[in-house]
Amino acid sequence: MNKHLITIALASMMGLFLASCGNESLVGTWVEPAVEGSYLGEVGFTFLENGEVKSINTGFREYKHWEQQGKKLIISGVINGSVPSEFADTLDIISVDKEKLVVGSDGYSVTYQKK
Repeated sequence: MNKHLITIALASMMGLFLASCGNESLVGTWVEPAVEGSYLGEVGFTFLENGEVKSINTGFREYKHWEQQGKKLIISGVINGSVPSEFADTLDIISVDKEKLVVGSDGYSVTYQKK
């Protein structure tokens, strides 16, 4: 489950990075294709122009806000569990174009496809 949460966080950060690169905007829906055998289906998020985020099959992590600071994507929200807690993830925007967003942290990266 932790790898899945890290993947989601990285994907979120990727979106912010894309917004800072060239003329490509991070606004829109970005998903990681479903992993074979996964019951969740596509996982990702929708970045809205007003800074809000809509989570897509992210489990206990509910994304609320996003912002881009240069080549960094900062996504914050709430982890819904027995003891809910707020979080903020900062990801490096590795690349972004009209079809793909790649975000990462500490040598790990996640690629999202735009829907």
